[in-house]
Amino acid sequence: MKYELSYWEQQSFFEHIDVAVIGSGIVGLAAAIHLREKNPKLRVVVFERGPLPAGASTRNAGFACFGSMTELIDDLSHTPEDTVLSTVEKRWNGLQRLRALVGDENM
Repeated sequence: MKYELSYWEQQSFFEHIDVAVIGSGIVGLAAAIHLREKNPKLRVVVFERGPLPAGASTRNAGFACFGSMTELIDDLSHTPEDTVLSTVEKRWNGLQRLRALVGDENM
């Protein structure tokens, strides 16, 4: 189905975009928020392929986890322990930043 944009839609939604973020899941929205916090004058637009998000964030918690035990055990089978622990720590810290940004009740 081809959709023709009106002049108003073209001017309102697609003119003067500084940054386009693809995907409105946890990572995409966090990136858009981070960019606007760093530069409030930046025109950031988030694009999603459908009317609702349908990526990893809606199916398996996206990045709102630090890995299941089976994933971590598998990682340890081919990755040094300090690298796996560092990755878990980064995920944990990212989760804490997300909690601070959106609040536990919204997660």
